[in-house]
Amino acid sequence: MTKKQRNRRKARRQQSVKHAQTAARHDREKTIKRRLRTRERVILPAGREWLAVEALPASGARCAAALKAAGLPVFEAREKVREEREGRPPRVAMVPVMRRVLFVGLRGWSDMRLIEECRHVWRVFSVTVQGLDWVHREHYRQALFEAEILGDRTMPFISGAAMQEFADHVIGYKRYDARTRLSHVATEMDLLALLFQPGDRVKLTGGPFASFSGVVDGHDSKADLYTVGVNMLSRIARVRCEEGQLVAA
Repeated sequence: MTKKQRNRRKARRQQSVKHAQTAARHDREKTIKRRLRTRERVILPAGREWLAVEALPASGARCAAALKAAGLPVFEAREKVREEREGRPPRVAMVPVMRRVLFVGLRGWSDMRLIEECRHVWRVFSVTVQGLDWVHREHYRQALFEAEILGDRTMPFISGAAMQEFADHVIGYKRYDARTRLSHVATEMDLLALLFQPGDRVKLTGGPFASFSGVVDGHDSKADLYTVGVNMLSRIARVRCEEGQLVAA
């Protein structure tokens, strides 16, 4: 075999490797898009009322595991996002919408004691003098004791139907009718209205948090996504959304 023939064979092998890498990259992109489109519904247990709790810092997974071990169903609001990793292929990740916030299903008042006994719980969303707010575990223990003594069992429980609807919203299972929006920009003012800056108050018109209001935190130019801080249960949930899902509030 001559040197020229060897070079041709080497060039063909290199070309085949490039084609294989390109095909693998395209297959990976198709898989990511298919996984992002797939909406698997989470069916929550029936016959329960739900209460929001907040885990200690860096203890979200341990708190959920401990509550489940105690026999309580736990729902953590997560959404599918495309995650870009430097030097590694992209992937689909389940990102918490409300970090360390868990929704616990209760069958009766006695289950409240199981939450009180979980050492990974930091705060509970409860009733305070100022209204609904997060109550630290030490204060919650006292409030729970007084409630049992006095018989005042008023708590901000979430009904099973409302909780199921919230779960459907978060995972994107439920379809939405987006707000009416022009498909073209008629004037220069319409174009400027589409450019949101950090600190602007906006309203979401699509996605899991449609109809919620929030404040723009920033913009990812590479992914062309805005990050909006939405107030939920006295906490700020960071939501990534497209420009077409935002209108000025």
